[in-house]
Amino acid sequence: MVTISVKDNFPEVKRLLAEQHQQVPFALAVALNKTAEHVKSEELIHMQAVFDRPTKYTMSSLYVKRATKQKPEARVWVKDSDQPNHYLLPQIYGGNRPLKRLEVLLVRIGAMRSGERAVPGAGARLDAYGNMSRGQIQQILGQLKAFYLAGASQNATGSKRSRAKRAKEAYFVSTGVGTHPYGSHSWLNGRHSQHLPRGVWSRNDFGAWGSAIKPVLIFVGSAKYRRRFEFFEVSDRTVERHFGGYFDDAFAHAMRTARPAGDAK
Repeated sequence: MVTISVKDNFPEVKRLLAEQHQQVPFALAVALNKTAEHVKSEELIHMQAVFDRPTKYTMSSLYVKRATKQKPEARVWVKDSDQPNHYLLPQIYGGNRPLKRLEVLLVRIGAMRSGERAVPGAGARLDAYGNMSRGQIQQILGQLKAFYLAGASQNATGSKRSRAKRAKEAYFVSTGVGTHPYGSHSWLNGRHSQHLPRGVWSRNDFGAWGSAIKPVLIFVGSAKYRRRFEFFEVSDRTVERHFGGYFDDAFAHAMRTARPAGDAK
């Protein structure tokens, strides 16, 4: 979080406050709010530069808390930053990437370990932002939930359409090269040890032309992010460059429009 207030690097503002100019609180609030909005704008420009095709959700993830005459302090920060698994915070601070919603569900049904992360493979269908399509995610979870929670013979939905889709494209989990699948719940029915890396795979049936297996999600070790989103550096530069000018303009305007002393309210 960046908090913009009167600090030692704004000596002119502190001097005017000490002299108890009546127009200072108003001018200060205006300058702080304009600076905060400028910080937000610069952060969004930076996000577009460091992130690959950021979504509308990401581009609307920052908020401004405005200053008032009574509380001359403005803030710029990430919405819902109190959530421990917020996806933007590792980009700002560095460190481990939190589990995404899909990964949480994969861990919950026992398909993936809690210390792993799922990376899209060649069989993943991606949208314009590089994220997996919701339709494919629903298909994967529908089939895997049935597989892990009810047994391999249980249909995901039971509908004729659902069964037809699974006949053409089925999803299964590999527990890793050299491991033994889950007995009767295995797509190999426990006959062989696994030869595929850990992850979610798809088997596509092309009828007379045979079938193909592709990795959809590969399970890897916990992903650590280096700091990419230089949030604090951008905010500090913006405040240093622009607050003084905004305050000078706001204070000059306040003095021009101020009522002379003794005027009736």
